[in-house]
Amino acid sequence: MPNLQPENSRPLISLPPSLRPPPEPPPSAESLPSAESLPEAAPHAGLPRPFLLGVDGGGTKTTAAVLDLRRSTLTTATAGPSNLDVVGLDGAAAAIMEAVRGALGQAGAAADEVAAAVLAVASADTDDNQEALRSRLTDLRPVGSTLVLNDVVAAWASGTLGRPGVAVISGTGSNTLGVAADGRTWRCGGWGHLLGDEGSGYWIGLHGMRAAVEFRDGRAPWSALVPRLLAFYHLDLVESVDDLVYGSLDKAGIAAFAVEVAAAAAAGDAVAHRILTDAGRLLADQVRTVIDRLGLTGEFPVSLVGGTFNSGPPFLDAFTARVTTASPGARLVRPRMSPAAGAVLLAARLAGTEQLVGWAGIGDAPGTPTEELVRPR
Repeated sequence: MPNLQPENSRPLISLPPSLRPPPEPPPSAESLPSAESLPEAAPHAGLPRPFLLGVDGGGTKTTAAVLDLRRSTLTTATAGPSNLDVVGLDGAAAAIMEAVRGALGQAGAAADEVAAAVLAVASADTDDNQEALRSRLTDLRPVGSTLVLNDVVAAWASGTLGRPGVAVISGTGSNTLGVAADGRTWRCGGWGHLLGDEGSGYWIGLHGMRAAVEFRDGRAPWSALVPRLLAFYHLDLVESVDDLVYGSLDKAGIAAFAVEVAAAAAAGDAVAHRILTDAGRLLADQVRTVIDRLGLTGEFPVSLVGGTFNSGPPFLDAFTARVTTASPGARLVRPRMSPAAGAVLLAARLAGTEQLVGWAGIGDAPGTPTEELVRPR
């Protein structure tokens, strides 16, 4: 009789040996080199392939970034979503190539001048769908080396500069990845909006909608989310929301309501406050699972990636307390650079040129100071 015991010991994401952290003692979060502390790069005019390409593809947009190693300049371009579960392989390939062509064009680069490319795409979870996507990107065949990975890998690189630690994404969806000093990995979450996305903008927006529906049923108390729902989606009646949700509204459209939930909580609405604290705790459970699976101890960074971390104290305080209670050495940090720039960093590691690059100021995450610690209130 076959063994029916489900498997949960094999990591869902593994790093290729070429992308694993350098062999050095894991630094503490506060001693981890910031982008500003790294040396400036010297010009490398003689490189036969002087460009590196990184892509961050998500459920809302796709960003491509091209680094010119000769000038240490980064150019970026954006296109529509490339989450494989949302737009499919062909839609993802089209969005990626639109962004890549834009970034290459701004950089004055051709594909055969790119030493390495790392394409970090949401829902690119298996060897099969990664290869299926790569096979559709025919314009990138002249690139020296190309890897397709899950987008959470670029988030990890952007938040830790490719060193041991954890990255947790909470934007439209949610996902968490940890990498140990020896290259072991563990992913928790990333199952999409039907099976997971706990603690994400989608989860918060959906539960805000449910609160309004439950009030309409008479099984939940009044909440300011009711008039906010009607105004946000231009509805006259709560009962009209089902036609919207089951008709024209997509995942991103539901996630957009998370902003209204955060605003209601900030104005003192108890129902919205509870939704945000529940979301923070659920997301923290992903992080705690990753830390436990990898056996991370001492001090290490946990990088917070995505707009949901701007939802206010109910969300962030619940998340922070739940993580740091279990792991006092966890230091919550903002990303050191954008996820697309994190993919470029991994492309540099893949090409063996990481040490040639002065990362100071390259692809800084907008509005988030390097190594900004987020602590419990």
